Amino acid sequence: MSVLLRLATLAAAGLCAAMAQPAAHLIEWLSALQALGAQLDPRANRTWPLDEVAFQLAALYREIRAEGISIEEPPSPPQPEAMLAYIRRLRTVLEEIERRRPGGVFQLGRIEVNVTAEAPQVATAAVVDDSVYRARNAQALPDAIASLPGVSVERIGMRNERGVFVRGHDVRRVPVYVDGIPVYVPYDGYLDLDRFLTSQVSEVQVAKGFTSPLYGPNAIGGAISLISKGPAEPLDLDLGTGYASGRQIHGFANVGTRRRLFSLLGSYSWLSSDSFPLSSRFRPVPSQPPGLRLNAYRADQILRLRLGWTPNSRDQYTFTCVNQQAEKGQPPYAGLDPTVRLRFWQWPQWDKQDYYFVGNKALGAGSYLRARLYVDKFRNLVKAFDDARYATQTSRSSFTSRYDDGTYGAILEFGIRGGQRHGIKSSVFFKDDIHREGNLGEPVRSFRDHTFSLGLEDTVRLTGRTSVALGASGDYLAARRAQDFQQGRGGACRLESLRAWNAQAGAFHARSETSRLRFTFARKTRLPTMKDRFSYRLGTSLPNPYLRAESSSNWEVGYWKLLPHSTLLEGACFGYWIGNTMERFFVAPNVYQLRNLGRARYLGAEIALRSSAVARVTWQASYTYLSRKNLWDPGTPATGAPRHRLYAALVLQPLSRLTLLADTQVEAARFEFNDAGRLLRSEPFAIVGLAATVRLTRLLELQSGLSNLFDRNYFFVDGYPEPGRNAYLNLRWR
Repeated sequence: MSVLLRLATLAAAGLCAAMAQPAAHLIEWLSALQALGAQLDPRANRTWPLDEVAFQLAALYREIRAEGISIEEPPSPPQPEAMLAYIRRLRTVLEEIERRRPGGVFQLGRIEVNVTAEAPQVATAAVVDDSVYRARNAQALPDAIASLPGVSVERIGMRNERGVFVRGHDVRRVPVYVDGIPVYVPYDGYLDLDRFLTSQVSEVQVAKGFTSPLYGPNAIGGAISLISKGPAEPLDLDLGTGYASGRQIHGFANVGTRRRLFSLLGSYSWLSSDSFPLSSRFRPVPSQPPGLRLNAYRADQILRLRLGWTPNSRDQYTFTCVNQQAEKGQPPYAGLDPTVRLRFWQWPQWDKQDYYFVGNKALGAGSYLRARLYVDKFRNLVKAFDDARYATQTSRSSFTSRYDDGTYGAILEFGIRGGQRHGIKSSVFFKDDIHREGNLGEPVRSFRDHTFSLGLEDTVRLTGRTSVALGASGDYLAARRAQDFQQGRGGACRLESLRAWNAQAGAFHARSETSRLRFTFARKTRLPTMKDRFSYRLGTSLPNPYLRAESSSNWEVGYWKLLPHSTLLEGACFGYWIGNTMERFFVAPNVYQLRNLGRARYLGAEIALRSSAVARVTWQASYTYLSRKNLWDPGTPATGAPRHRLYAALVLQPLSRLTLLADTQVEAARFEFNDAGRLLRSEPFAIVGLAATVRLTRLLELQSGLSNLFDRNYFFVDGYPEPGRNAYLNLRWR
């Protein structure tokens, strides 16, 4: 049997699903192979010694084998003609796997890419692909990336939202992108990540600290990039449905076609539930009886249409429109603090419409121009009721409030290969944000910001084993409009502008065929949001249009080692020194103003192991340690992310059609402010999940499982319990 047929059979059988991630690395491998092939091309001027090319090829071979793909060994002794033929065969194999992979990735959506395949590869982002989060029944974005080192889930209880912390930074400091388009809410920089379903996502990239300047502003703690699916076949079908506890029903249909010159994709996803089950160990309170969580309903649906034109192998143009509609309830506070005032809120509308064009034009043999043009509309309606009947709005605390936001933007990216050693990229980023808000019966207030950013980076191959990456960017924020409304009168807030500068450098070295070392340093900033500068926060705060950018100086030392028996070890140590953070300064009793007073220090370490040493068995484990110190107010601990976090998983394939998964998450205690402003410490917890997937036919699979197997009663934040034991059943055709 040929190598190509053998690998295609393995890919079709799904032996590398669950935790081995060949799809996530295919583009890097293909690009590295093309770079090595260019060095062996007799028509080119070789800049690396032959033994360095052989060294890199051997290291790449070991990395591919570690991901569970069986390939032939590189030729020995190394000869240029034999190695070039080997590279061509290996590229054919990997390209076939990528072509056959269901719901292939939309390549133009990537940001962490290089100018050409000949440019050196610098891995700066962790990647989770569809096979990984599908195996764990991760329906929403927070669950999809919760298995990554350095990532922990955040619960914003009083708004029934979920976000994530990336090394202690929340989503205001870790912006979210879909196909390279920023999608965070203009007014406050937050985003409810529960609204982003994974059924239309091919992979998620999480960059930590050292992020490309091409991302634009505010990536002080990293960036999260969702890459949507794209069709790979003349008829590409990916269909599924499922049912879970709490009367949760979900389904999706990704239907597309790829022809020689064009592609077309239509995707529809929905998820609805009446509630979710509480743990049997939950202690009832007057606002929440045992059983199902009150007012915890949700309904989400997303429609995506994309048309693509590919006139040749290097040029591509796509237009995408996305209609996202949701509604949700706000479960009431269910804790024991009598000073918390109950909220009876519902969101009958949480809608986003996105329209974006992404085009890539090759400019000669070694350069390209990429353009992203987008329009983003966000409409949000929240209703605050008098009591748990959710029927009347007569008290002073009741209201109906509407957001009507619009964003218009463009990102232009230019890349060029500078000789055989340089990969240079630059970008121009512009964003026009408009926010309109107002309670029913009040005038509508309007705010407008213009944001600009210029970025430049150069990846330099110093030797066959060492490369460096240099980058810098400048950000500019200009307030164009800020209207005020207090005590029945309208007015205007003072408008200010500000600038921020970012710089970074990284060194990457291959110590041997089986180990790599990296060191990075970056200075990053975050611009204040409209809410930071202009919000009264229901009468508890005063605006401050003079706020400056927060800043962070961070470093990381990382190590990658391929151990015997197909075992991979990865580790990193990191530190952040953060200044000018926006903190509360009380100007009167119960009235504060945000000012740039804060300082903090984050230190941490991550370690991850993944192994497939035993046939039909794959396991992984990762541990994150995070120490955060509030230097401005040492008596107040940092809130949100836990100090210790462990994730482990085991995948067994006892039969060719049966895959079993067991995983666990363990977290130490967190500090959080509850709804009354009281600082509380949550309890540590451990939860276990089980799943079984049976391939009924070549294209049809059935999955069932249990989340929180031992029915643990746990909280991320006081008064908002997480789901208890939850059963699910899924059916998928792909």
